[in-house]
Amino acid sequence: MSKTGTKAHFKMGEGGAGAVILPTKFVTASSAQAKGQRYADLIRYADDKQKVNETNNVDLNLNKEEINEQFYNEAYAKHGILDEFGYANRPDATTESQPLFNSEKLNLSADDVKKLRRDLDTAQKNGNTLHELAFSIRGDWLAKNGLYDPKEKIIDQNRLKHAEQGIVEHLFNDSLPLPLGEGKDDVVWFGVIHQDTDHLNMHLWFVKKSEETRPEMVHQKTGEPIGVLDFKVKKQAESKFRAELENRGTKVSRTELLGRVDERRKSMKVEGLDILDQEPKYMADLKQIYDELPADLHGRWKVGNTDKLVTDPEKSRMAPANVQMNKLIDKLLANELKYDYQAFREDLDKADKLMTQLHGEQHQGQRKMSETKDNRLRKELANGIYRKFNQHQAEFEPTNSLGRSGFDDKHMSAGNHQANEHDRAEGFRFDQEHQFKSESAARENAKTMKSDRRGNFEQIKQSPKLEPYRETSGTEYRGHTPSTIRALNSMSKTVVRDAKADLKRTRQFLMNQEEESRINERDSNVDSIPNTDIKFNARHM
Repeated sequence: MSKTGTKAHFKMGEGGAGAVILPTKFVTASSAQAKGQRYADLIRYADDKQKVNETNNVDLNLNKEEINEQFYNEAYAKHGILDEFGYANRPDATTESQPLFNSEKLNLSADDVKKLRRDLDTAQKNGNTLHELAFSIRGDWLAKNGLYDPKEKIIDQNRLKHAEQGIVEHLFNDSLPLPLGEGKDDVVWFGVIHQDTDHLNMHLWFVKKSEETRPEMVHQKTGEPIGVLDFKVKKQAESKFRAELENRGTKVSRTELLGRVDERRKSMKVEGLDILDQEPKYMADLKQIYDELPADLHGRWKVGNTDKLVTDPEKSRMAPANVQMNKLIDKLLANELKYDYQAFREDLDKADKLMTQLHGEQHQGQRKMSETKDNRLRKELANGIYRKFNQHQAEFEPTNSLGRSGFDDKHMSAGNHQANEHDRAEGFRFDQEHQFKSESAARENAKTMKSDRRGNFEQIKQSPKLEPYRETSGTEYRGHTPSTIRALNSMSKTVVRDAKADLKRTRQFLMNQEEESRINERDSNVDSIPNTDIKFNARHM
């Protein structure tokens, strides 16, 4: 932050800096006394005429004519006679209404300032710690939210002051072990807006007036009142201040973006679990995860109280399963959920840029929103899979060797062949109604075959749970033997092969039905030609 040599000449177009930041510091009464400083002297610094300017305080929600009228009327009311440029020309024009403000007033009077001096002296005499905060606000953010006109150099200072008035109580009451004040008027505070640097600065000073005697509010070593404010409360105040000043368009845009991110995450979780349950190609991956799960934790399998999957076996017994889980999730996001995940990541990149504009560049060790949300998606998918494994084994009665009910492809083919021979002997007398019923039946049969197939999770839960083979030392083994591993691998391959065979039969059945429908339609059209002898060639027989 640097001096500009003029007022309200703020730097524009800063992408990496935080839109609103709130640095804090404190001064103890003893340290101020040792340096010969008075708390009351801050009033002179705050009211420095090189830093403040009340004449450019304008409500920017008004139109241009209303702004001009307000600008003239307020300046005249405060300062009397105006010069040709609209500025007060009386030497004592600013003595009647000061740029300082507090909870009750947006501009303190001369009498208010005198009382403020007395209260600050009393607070210092009682040995209390003075807290100073300063909202540093970027010029382009002010302009974007209708608080600053960079061309006319006017600022909606009253709106800024109202926003600061709205957060001070939160700071007084929640940023220290106990509320700072012990009575209604026991906290002294004032603020001011400075315009002489490339960022607008809103200073805020507050201090307890009466002597601090509560043990919770006194530093154990020094015996002086506590000066460090709670970081979380400070960030909350910063966020509330910013939210109060943002215009509706900015709020809606950010809300829509973050809402879209959450909706995509929820949708991918639901769709992903359904794909994993229905797609035969994921059977082997799921079985591998299932076999890595610790058997004695059955019913309690989950990621745990962490923001990402733990893959270190020294830290979690779920680590071997989590390693396989990460591979499966990566595979799912790269295939069936590829385009949904790409859109999800694009929105997260936009959210990262937005957070950088609001809060500045990330500090070392801080995670970006994109990383946090991506980890949450993966954790929810993993917990969804573990939840499926945890559920009690459902009742399932196999209907035939194909694992589905109703009919067998061979029986269907034979029945259809007999029916077709009979129809041909009758001269292919199929009308449109019969054709429609045949196609409807085919669709219903296909649905039945699909719904009757057991899902991957159900099939895995009905298979025996074996401890995975791991070599520990020498010829000692924990869990099952190599022979049981081979049996397990064979069983997994059989399950996958049967599932693929089921899918192939279904497709073949639908293709047969579609071919028969086309033949029936063609022969029906031929049969409708009047006074014509129909001869069947070999391919119709």
